[in-house]
Amino acid sequence: MKYSHWRGRSLAFFSAIGIAIGVVSSPIHADPPKTPPTPLDPNGLQKKAESTPGFTGKWFVQLASKPTISGGSPQAISSQQKTFSSDVSSRVQVTEKHSRLWNGVVVKTDKAGLEEVVKASNVKAVFPVLSVAMPKNQKSKVLPQVRRAGAMTGVPYAHKELGLTGKGMKIGIIDTGIDIDHPAFGGSGVPGSATFPTSKVVAGYDFVGDRYNSDINSDAYDPNAVPDSVPNDCHGHGTHVAGIAAGNDPTSNFRGVAPNALLGAYRVFGCDGSTDTGVMLTAMERASRDGMNVVNMSIGAPYVTWPEYPTAVAADALVNSGVVVTVSQGNEGDNGAFSGSAPAVSPKAIAVGSVDNNGLLLSTFTTADGASYTYMPVDGAAVPPTTGSAQLAAYPDGQKTGAVDLPGKPFEGKVALVARGDSTFAEKAAAAQADGAVGLLIYNNEDGVVRASIHPTTDLPVGTITKEQGEKLEGLVAKSAGNSPVITWTDKQEPIVDPDTATMVSTFSAWGMTADLKLKPDVLAPGGEITSAYPLDKQTAKKGYAELSGTSMAAPHTAGAAALVLESNPSASPDAVKAVLQNTADPVLLSYPIQRGFPSQARIQEPVQHQGAGLIDIPAAVSQANSYAAPGKEKRVSTVTPSKISLGDTDSNNPTDLTITNHSNKEKTYTLGSNLNAAGTYGPNTLLQYAPGLNTKVTFSADKVTVPAHSTRTVKATVTPPSSYSSYATGTAVETKLPYITMYGGYITLKDDAGRIQRIPFAGLNGDYESREAISSKWTYGDLYDSQTLSFVGRKPEDKYNVSPSLVRVSSCPNGRVVASDCADDNAQYTEVTEKDHVYSMKGYDVPRVRLHVETPVKNMKIYVNAVGPDGKKQGQSVPVHQVYDNDGVGADKSFQTFSWDGRIKKGGKLQMADDGRYVMSVLVTKGTGHPQNSKDASERYETPPFVVRSLTDANPTPTASPTESPKPTPTDSPKPSPSPTADPGGSTVTTYTDWTADSAQPATPIGKGTPYAGDFTGKGKDGFITRQGMTFTTEGKSFTYGRADDAVLTGDFDGDGKDSVAVVRGNRIYIKNTLTGGDADADFTYGREGDTFLAGDFDGDGKDSVAVVRGNHIYIKNTLTGGDADADFTYGRKGDAYLVGDWNGDGKDTFAIRRANVYHLRNSLSGGNADATHTFAQPDTAVLTGNWTGSGKHTPATHP
Repeated sequence: MKYSHWRGRSLAFFSAIGIAIGVVSSPIHADPPKTPPTPLDPNGLQKKAESTPGFTGKWFVQLASKPTISGGSPQAISSQQKTFSSDVSSRVQVTEKHSRLWNGVVVKTDKAGLEEVVKASNVKAVFPVLSVAMPKNQKSKVLPQVRRAGAMTGVPYAHKELGLTGKGMKIGIIDTGIDIDHPAFGGSGVPGSATFPTSKVVAGYDFVGDRYNSDINSDAYDPNAVPDSVPNDCHGHGTHVAGIAAGNDPTSNFRGVAPNALLGAYRVFGCDGSTDTGVMLTAMERASRDGMNVVNMSIGAPYVTWPEYPTAVAADALVNSGVVVTVSQGNEGDNGAFSGSAPAVSPKAIAVGSVDNNGLLLSTFTTADGASYTYMPVDGAAVPPTTGSAQLAAYPDGQKTGAVDLPGKPFEGKVALVARGDSTFAEKAAAAQADGAVGLLIYNNEDGVVRASIHPTTDLPVGTITKEQGEKLEGLVAKSAGNSPVITWTDKQEPIVDPDTATMVSTFSAWGMTADLKLKPDVLAPGGEITSAYPLDKQTAKKGYAELSGTSMAAPHTAGAAALVLESNPSASPDAVKAVLQNTADPVLLSYPIQRGFPSQARIQEPVQHQGAGLIDIPAAVSQANSYAAPGKEKRVSTVTPSKISLGDTDSNNPTDLTITNHSNKEKTYTLGSNLNAAGTYGPNTLLQYAPGLNTKVTFSADKVTVPAHSTRTVKATVTPPSSYSSYATGTAVETKLPYITMYGGYITLKDDAGRIQRIPFAGLNGDYESREAISSKWTYGDLYDSQTLSFVGRKPEDKYNVSPSLVRVSSCPNGRVVASDCADDNAQYTEVTEKDHVYSMKGYDVPRVRLHVETPVKNMKIYVNAVGPDGKKQGQSVPVHQVYDNDGVGADKSFQTFSWDGRIKKGGKLQMADDGRYVMSVLVTKGTGHPQNSKDASERYETPPFVVRSLTDANPTPTASPTESPKPTPTDSPKPSPSPTADPGGSTVTTYTDWTADSAQPATPIGKGTPYAGDFTGKGKDGFITRQGMTFTTEGKSFTYGRADDAVLTGDFDGDGKDSVAVVRGNRIYIKNTLTGGDADADFTYGREGDTFLAGDFDGDGKDSVAVVRGNHIYIKNTLTGGDADADFTYGRKGDAYLVGDWNGDGKDTFAIRRANVYHLRNSLSGGNADATHTFAQPDTAVLTGNWTGSGKHTPATHP
């Protein structure tokens, strides 16, 4: 996606950029091989950690003995840990010791200390300790008034009919703590009044304190934990999670899933920022010791999809000890396959994805017969009143869709009723108002709720109703015989089930599978716009409660469900609880099938790797957990296991043994079958293509199985992968050969003689995993789009969709912070090195680095460095000789990762700086699980162009070819070199110019740290600066947070008050803020398309800024803050130009300019043609801003180092 940071009065900032999206990777350590293991390489470990965003500078050191929970000897563990401490020097600081769930220590040390660590006795493996960000609230597509989450999974039935409330169960919440004063947790509602532990929150601990933040890239970085015995919540996430699982507030009638369960609060976050995986592991061990029955972790490190990382291993150990573990699947759903997180990848934990809440709370009106009707207000129209009455009138037969001019004013003082169709909502509203209507009700012409907007806006109150409601009201009007029926507006609201979003998988919910092709998530639960408890001292619409979205909300719903199952049958093991939740879950339908090109009647289901077993059904799970007897009557669980099947790739097609256990008192006969309605997926991870109607086949060794009471039987199931799918390109289903390797799935079904259905989800890959490209993705735009779309987006069919491997340099490090040899800033920018013999100074972050997009997880990645001669050939070696990076298990990423070399190599067994000279870096990855079919190669390679470390030592270095001379611009005096700005120790500076010449430079302006944006933020008539770091904006010494760190930013005076503010762009949606504060957007709308360049300016001179988009060389201008068609459009420049907005002649209207290298072509009207002025300014790679620096009304440039 491409955005412009350039904006007329506010900003023009341009340089060649690449956005580094950090992906956490974790090592794989397989079962010990028969040959002696390869010694741990401290240099490789260090480089691996430094290349992993989120590395904290600490290490997990796994020791040889098993943890105590798995039968390890406490004496042996203690002895090993003491021996380790004696084997290392004081430069290795042991910060944590673990023995219950995982045997080892956490250490903090430098590179030299790491060499001591790997040589110490009993060291089995070493892993980097990683920072884990606090989960962010996700944007849901449902309205925040939703209250129906519990009803979706049968919670009310479990409470009222089954009498289950979680009594006697303890649920541990590893999160930000719990507000113990909150009435939902037995508090009085007065902050500071409760004493910990309480009667509800009976256990817990604060491991970190308020200021803790492990994110080394944050200005608030503070890794110094200050533990406290009271795990209170100063953020809110943990309180919300705990409320979903077990909240109980009689005063507000709020109840969680298990309202009478007790809670443990294990605080691992400060008030803001990140925790780390070492703290998480400590909290897991404490929860185990405190006797929790269920532990919920609504946190995780995204893209850690290898299951051998210590927190995933500890989660498995926790389950083995008898504790049910529920974990959020993650919120990286927009980024497609392999986007799950650790510890959700734990094989035994229950990983939970999210479905949107399916309820809407709508306003109502009534009719004289007492019937109540719900309606949905229409955006852009006046909101219908909540009091008063009016007569109802309908359009004549043949004109039911309205938008016609009727004789006279037949709707004078009445509410008009009109059918959807044949005309726009705006045309319907205008015609009804012209005929005297005081309100308008538009009824749908198909089933479902209508979400609508009107443009241009209208002051007529307008609402939409369903087709069924409209037909009833038409009947009332028809029967009135000229005496129009009366409707009465009310202030009451009623819930309805929204068929458009009912049980729809949330767009943010992360996809499976795991890196080793295990099926995740396991189940779904409500997570979109969930109402729950919130700290009393936080400002919310309803004090003490808030609506949040995320898989963070789905996981505690499942934790509460597990508590109800355990209450009904306390003898059920964690594996049995997971099995019954999966066996009884209900698969959900594909989200937005029509938008994806499929008819809704096709009943296509969401891909299995996005939903697992489906939406949990608590009453059904309780029934199966008690072998269909009343809760508490039968202590043995009836299950079908395994409760999910991970088929892997096509290495084998061996049948799976299904074990059917019937612990009821009656013989049962099961009929076996399959549900193959789930879509498959292929394509690049971030733009998955759906393949419905797969011809997958499932066969059984027996189609019916009779299982006597209290007995077990086994049946074999064989799944044959699909080779075709149903294409709907022509509007109807046509069987078509699958064009690419496809992830597929479905459900094995077992129907007993009572009609109960149990399901086992399965998923796999219909080809060789190792044949998929890992770092050299071959996906092109032509693979994904038709010719019409390609033309529209300005792409050629052969254009690569993903970043190709390349050698890069750091072109911008906004905060200037260097850690090891890397820029410790999430907004660091990288430029590809294309010239031969690019020189790296080896100072700070100016070191060689490789940029890679990892499309498919890799088992192992190695990077080597070789000296090369002037001809680019390796010096005396046919294979790489200096290994500088070795990582077992690198997860897929959504953009790219960078891997740097600090210049050190091994000489004589010791790490030393490499000599000056010419080198290449070589990357070698082992794809997938490293087991290709048909003896094919499982590796993939990339080699960089030659580069120079410090200087060349060649006697006769190869000359670099001179570039072709660029055409000279219209004669203009070449500017003198720009003066160097005065250094600002607190950040960077900007140098402004009063015209387009170097001589007009003004004294440098300090702007602090971050990316600068320009605008008149004070209303004084001159532009100044605002900076952004992550989500934090700072100007005039004041800071606020707004948007997301990866949003694009626009600045402008969007409300015409004379002061500029900020807006953010996400996809093609713009969120406007009219004040320099955080919080919700003051306005938002969609315009243009994802991939457009977005700019802001006052294009019509009305004193208010609006938005324009650039697509290729076509500019589309909108003069209002609304979506819809452009108000003006034209072409200027050519594809590939950079575009700026500004008032170049001071006439009060913004226009456009284009930049080619360091030549600027200014246009003073909104039209194509030749430039009105051309200037050569600064250097081609100089970052340039434009603004009204002097108050003259004319925009001139500024430079930013």
